[in-house]
Amino acid sequence: MPDQNGNCENVVLGFDSLEEYVKDSPYFGALVGRVAGRIKNGAWATHKLTQNEGPHHIHGGQVNFSQTVWDAEVNEAADFIDISFTHTSPAGDNGYPGNLTVKVIYQWTEKAVWSMEIQAETDATTLFNPTNHTYFNLSGSVKRTILNHKLQIASAVYAEVGADKCPTGRLCPVDGTPYDFRTPIFMSEALAKQPTGYDTPFKLTTGNVLLSEPESGRQVAIHTTREAVVVFSTTGMDEEYVVMGKKMCSHLGIALETQELPDAVHHPHFQSIILKPGEQYFSQTTYHFSA
Repeated sequence: MPDQNGNCENVVLGFDSLEEYVKDSPYFGALVGRVAGRIKNGAWATHKLTQNEGPHHIHGGQVNFSQTVWDAEVNEAADFIDISFTHTSPAGDNGYPGNLTVKVIYQWTEKAVWSMEIQAETDATTLFNPTNHTYFNLSGSVKRTILNHKLQIASAVYAEVGADKCPTGRLCPVDGTPYDFRTPIFMSEALAKQPTGYDTPFKLTTGNVLLSEPESGRQVAIHTTREAVVVFSTTGMDEEYVVMGKKMCSHLGIALETQELPDAVHHPHFQSIILKPGEQYFSQTTYHFSA
């Protein structure tokens, strides 16, 4: 993506080889599911799901959407290109009931708009709450961390999480807290108030999120039909793998995961993530890049 001076650079985190994606799982750029985030104790109704984070279920289980080979079809036109990915997750996959057929369409336009459209249907009642797990760093080629990025979220409440990172069920006002991103704030300032970092669900009011990096002039305006966004600040994410020549470190990227609120099956006042036979699931998230 070009900066304000026309210099084109990578603005998302990723590996250089397929082998690195297979070997490790930070979910760089991945679609995760069937259900993103945590399901407490890996349990839903009478179903026992894969417990892959202590007693809890996270991001769809052990071999989830991000580690599955999808069928792909490319459609190219004068002003856009899109790729349609399709996959059928069989009944019993990581404990989920129902054969779930999913179609994801990624589109990139000449106006620097990336859109993600997700469709799904099932032959038995199941759960569905996927997300895209792209990590952004708008400085370009990870020249700087995200500390000089500004973040704005159209959200008046956040979902409180416990020590196990599962939601408690409380929706708390952001006013006067480190979770108030209603006006743009530098991540350095936000993280000074919240030194343990963010792995936090925000309930959206208008579906809008804005991330910008003043030094490069780049920004990405996100609009979604989803209920929430989970902000993951990569705080403490010091790993051995390398991203664009730099060892993965704390605050090298930020994930903005649009989805329904996590662990919704245990909190009836959260938006339902139950998908039934005969229902057609649809959601869309767009990312408008500019400088």
